[in-house]
Amino acid sequence: MHKKYQFLFVAIMVLNVSACAKPTAQAPTAAPSPTIPLPTDTLVPTVTLTPSSTATATSLPTLTQTPTFTVTPFPGFGDRFKFYQAWTADEKTYFYFMNAQVDQTIYATVDDLEGNLYTLTCPPDEQYPQDIRCYSDTLFKGKTDYKVTFYSDPEWQYPFYENIFATNLDTRYMDYDNCEKEYRLYDGKCYSAITCYGENGEVVYTFDNIPYDGHFEGYTLPCP
Repeated sequence: MHKKYQFLFVAIMVLNVSACAKPTAQAPTAAPSPTIPLPTDTLVPTVTLTPSSTATATSLPTLTQTPTFTVTPFPGFGDRFKFYQAWTADEKTYFYFMNAQVDQTIYATVDDLEGNLYTLTCPPDEQYPQDIRCYSDTLFKGKTDYKVTFYSDPEWQYPFYENIFATNLDTRYMDYDNCEKEYRLYDGKCYSAITCYGENGEVVYTFDNIPYDGHFEGYTLPCP
């Protein structure tokens, strides 16, 4: 009985000593080192040289110089300037003006007042340099009144005179058989007077540009 108690006492003491003993320190476990991959050689792209195209010489266009027209200032026509007459011949139309007093070719447009426009070139008359003999390569007629605008340049950009003139380009009288026609010369110019009558004697057409107060030089053939 005594031995039992003695044994229990020894056992309890051993347990107490074990409980009070310091825990054994464990060596720290080394953390795994990261594995660093070795650098791999990167392939550098190979530059392929492409032969450049050979430059071909391109011929430049030849520059053509356009002649320039110098506009001469023109003060306008004087008080004695007047329309003489208009006529057609050889598929052309003519307008004649007296006392223009120009020493160079001028230009004009003719408006028939119905929306049709024609161009005129007006050089000085060779026989009477103070006059101008305008012509158009377009044959036009059939009206009496035409508006004429004069220009200093062949591009018709600089007008300096404009007026409406009564002409004899209205050829209705040619449709009548009963006509009286008279052609006279005054100061070297031809003027005409035409009167046509209908079936009952009525006047159906009349035209007269004779300057009766001028210097009469006689009768002549039909004016051009």
